[in-house]
Amino acid sequence: MSVSCVGTCSSCGARRFWLSDTLSLQLDDGRLKCLPHPAESGYCENEGLTLAQASERGRLYRETFYVCRNCGRDGETIEKEVARDWDPFTTSVRGAMKWSWGSAVIVVPFLMWMRWWQGAEVIGGTTLLWPGVCWWENRKIAKVSAARGLPRADAPGQFPIGKPTAGCCAETVIGQPLPSEAGATRATGPCCDKPDWIEAFGVKDEDRVPCSTCRMGVMAVSEHAIH
Repeated sequence: MSVSCVGTCSSCGARRFWLSDTLSLQLDDGRLKCLPHPAESGYCENEGLTLAQASERGRLYRETFYVCRNCGRDGETIEKEVARDWDPFTTSVRGAMKWSWGSAVIVVPFLMWMRWWQGAEVIGGTTLLWPGVCWWENRKIAKVSAARGLPRADAPGQFPIGKPTAGCCAETVIGQPLPSEAGATRATGPCCDKPDWIEAFGVKDEDRVPCSTCRMGVMAVSEHAIH
């Protein structure tokens, strides 16, 4: 889920769009490329990596956005993100053999002792065939994974580089996170003499955030949205 809001200056009418946070992929030139929500995995795979592969290579970051209540400038923090790929559930053939054949040794003789011949036949046949079913399903999953061809040879992250020094928007001030208070994230950065950063997506009219365009009006929130 992603949260955002739109602010409009009361003086010049300039509009600003504030996001809560976003996942970004660091390219080999050091720039961050935004992975739009809710298709982060698809945009990342377009660059030749799954989210987990980007995370393992140290190229997956989360940008969290703020706005200064004193000067109105946009700020953000950039922190590494850990992700993993959720592969389809699979059972190894060896594990299936142990479980199904072991169960057959116990269940089938019991059903035969109960003289339930049909149940013994059906359950015995199913447990004996289960390892073969698992082998077939594992082959299909492996073929699908191989067809994706990830990671690609030209995918970013083959060589380590430094942490990004700029976000997706070059004008944004890069700050540092602070200890949270009452469940809210906090941060600060070199935006003015008295930085007072608040979460950008949660700006309200009563915050009276000054317009960073004309420096005369304040931002009136016209829309909040949850994506």
